[in-house]
Amino acid sequence: MKHLTNLFKLMQLTRSQPLYGYVIGGVQKNDLSNLAEHHYLVTFIAWQLARQVKSKGANINVEKVLEFAMVHDIGELFGGDISMPYARANPKAREYAKAFEEENQKFLSKFFGSEEAYFKKLGHEILDAKSDEALIAKIADYLEHIHYKQYIKVISQKTDIDSLRPVLKLKISKIKDPVAKKEIDKFTKDWLKNVSKKEIPEILYNTKGK
Repeated sequence: MKHLTNLFKLMQLTRSQPLYGYVIGGVQKNDLSNLAEHHYLVTFIAWQLARQVKSKGANINVEKVLEFAMVHDIGELFGGDISMPYARANPKAREYAKAFEEENQKFLSKFFGSEEAYFKKLGHEILDAKSDEALIAKIADYLEHIHYKQYIKVISQKTDIDSLRPVLKLKISKIKDPVAKKEIDKFTKDWLKNVSKKEIPEILYNTKGK
């Protein structure tokens, strides 16, 4: 376990690694999220999605979903973050960015001691999400992206929310478990309708009877 001290020190750097891909989407420097914040919120969203579909009877490994969420962008600690609009406009750049991220993951794997091979496997799987657990983690990644842009008030119905519809539809179509597919499809349709509304839930302002 001696390797863990250096691993934990390295992960602290995620606090200072900005998500530069947001710049092209109109996010100002002072509002840029960092990798640590993003990873925590994606993991939280993925955790809740996984637990909810599991409670409905889906055969989902919640622990595996959390592992994918926690490492999904870890390669970006050393750079490689590009925006979704740019990735769509320049598929070759996206290909190079993914290759760079995977190379970064290989380097990072050395800090995981005896878990090196396991971390490499996780990192490789999440870059090309195919299992239901990896797909749920990727969906959580997209949801967090929208909530963040809404939080800093630079969200666009057309370029953010509407453009995400086909992406979510494609990811959901790949989910194999029928219950998970049905429940996440139902949730995301409702989410797309309501995510652009007031960012703070109304219940926080409802003090009647208190």
